[in-house]
Amino acid sequence: MKLKRERTPSPWLVHDIYLRDTWGNPFNVSRSRRWNLRRLFLVAMIVFGIVDMCLAVFFVAAYVFPRASRVAQRSPTRGATVVARQALPPARATRTPRPTKVPPSPTRPPTRVPTRVPTLPPPTEIIPPTAVPNPLRTLSIDLPATLNRGALTFEIPNEPSECTPADAMPDVVDRSIKLCAGQNYRPFLVRGEGIGVFGDKSSVIRSEGRGYGIIAEGARLFIQNVFIRGTTEASDANILLCLYPDCRGKRGGVAYGGGILVRAQETTIMDSDIAGGVAGIAAERVSGLILLNNRLDDSSGWGSYNFAVDSSFFVGNTFSRNNRACNTEGGYFPTGCESAGWLCIACQQNIIAKNFCVNSGDCFYMNGEGNLASNNNRFHQNECRASPHNCYEVTFAVGNEFVENIARDDPETGAACKYPFWVGGSHVVFARNVWQCSMNPEISIAHATASTHIPTRVENR
Repeated sequence: MKLKRERTPSPWLVHDIYLRDTWGNPFNVSRSRRWNLRRLFLVAMIVFGIVDMCLAVFFVAAYVFPRASRVAQRSPTRGATVVARQALPPARATRTPRPTKVPPSPTRPPTRVPTRVPTLPPPTEIIPPTAVPNPLRTLSIDLPATLNRGALTFEIPNEPSECTPADAMPDVVDRSIKLCAGQNYRPFLVRGEGIGVFGDKSSVIRSEGRGYGIIAEGARLFIQNVFIRGTTEASDANILLCLYPDCRGKRGGVAYGGGILVRAQETTIMDSDIAGGVAGIAAERVSGLILLNNRLDDSSGWGSYNFAVDSSFFVGNTFSRNNRACNTEGGYFPTGCESAGWLCIACQQNIIAKNFCVNSGDCFYMNGEGNLASNNNRFHQNECRASPHNCYEVTFAVGNEFVENIARDDPETGAACKYPFWVGGSHVVFARNVWQCSMNPEISIAHATASTHIPTRVENR
């Protein structure tokens, strides 16, 4: 066994290989070493233990005595009592002196016994009344009694008291605004919920080409009394219109531009005047739309274009002179070219009532080609005049009803309408309509039935 290092013995020393303490000492002489590693380790441990004990006593004392002083500070009564006891002089067996009357101090008033103040209830906190916003107005519109339903009601946002000048108009409107009279406004986007746009017929919103004067996104928007004038893109002026979002790689429908594009649910547009552009008001994939008492005239395509619009109301609008000419592979057509006063594709359960249309390609047009049928819509008390093609056209659909509608000539110009209706491949219900066009009802039914192998059925009530 080796301990740290080798030791070289001298020849005159005798080694005891069993006793380490005698290594290197003369024979039979044993002398223990004063220090070795074991003793050194034990001494070090004892020293470290003493140091640890001292540190422990120090930290305990530092923790206990400041804590006692803090307790004394928290209990001023206890501290004052101790001081008072220390200040008392030792008792002496002397005669008790007479009590002397202490004169009142001129600087300190005599001590009085405080009277008990009655406890009062805490004061009532007065909460200022919060500002309550003005309640929304509710408008109610009577519908034809033939619909057998109640009035059409909807809410109107509060109109701002101050108008927003054209030069301060934001690109994105996120709160209700009022247009200033006599100013020209650039196109803008309305985005949000419960927002109102209140126009003035003397102010004009202008759009160009495939743009729109107003684009509405969100829900429960309200647009009233706006005046919009648009233009038609030059390349779209003399073409056969595409009714759908896509026609063999070319965009159609809402892509042509116009007055207002609606992509907001439950939006109401009323009392507005919109003309120019391809579409007056275009709506795509919305429900709860209300178009009320608008003038949607003189567009180059459609006064009202609707794609996949459900459960909506079109009441009291005019769709006049929405017509166009076009050049096609089959030749030149002076009118029509897929234009209409009111157009709806893939539309369900809408009410179209008390509208007026004159001299549009078709007045009311629902094209059901391509499995895009429009079913269960109700046409009540509408009037169409002088349509060069069809006053009421609905194809490849079921459940549509026509009650107390009129199809006739235009007494102002003498222009006649051609077909009062065209219902090829559809099942429709007629009741108390007035058909006064060039083609009488019997011929109209026969021609529509012969146009397709899909069964055509007209039910008169």
